[in-house]
Amino acid sequence: MMRDKDLDDLLALAAANRPPPDPDLLDRVLADALEAQPKVAAPAVQMPRPNGLLARLSLAFGGGAVLAGVTSTLLLGLAVGYARPGTLDYLTGGRAEVVELFPDTDFLMTEG
Repeated sequence: MMRDKDLDDLLALAAANRPPPDPDLLDRVLADALEAQPKVAAPAVQMPRPNGLLARLSLAFGGGAVLAGVTSTLLLGLAVGYARPGTLDYLTGGRAEVVELFPDTDFLMTEG
């Protein structure tokens, strides 16, 4: 009758004396894997690389659409950040109630 310790010893012995893989088998597996890879066709026309500053900037951001989104977000953030609520009355028809959350902003410039 085989005990758990005997099985552990047998598996440890098998793991220590593992035979090396057959090189022919490895070559066949690699050849099958390479054959299963999809073939990528080369582009028919090579697009010229843009040279302008704006073109290089858009490539750095990931394309023109991404640069347009980042720029519009930047402009909206600047507009919302610097616009006072009192100047937005034209959007609400003059019915906006101005709430001063920070009535005095000197606390931002003081130390301590």
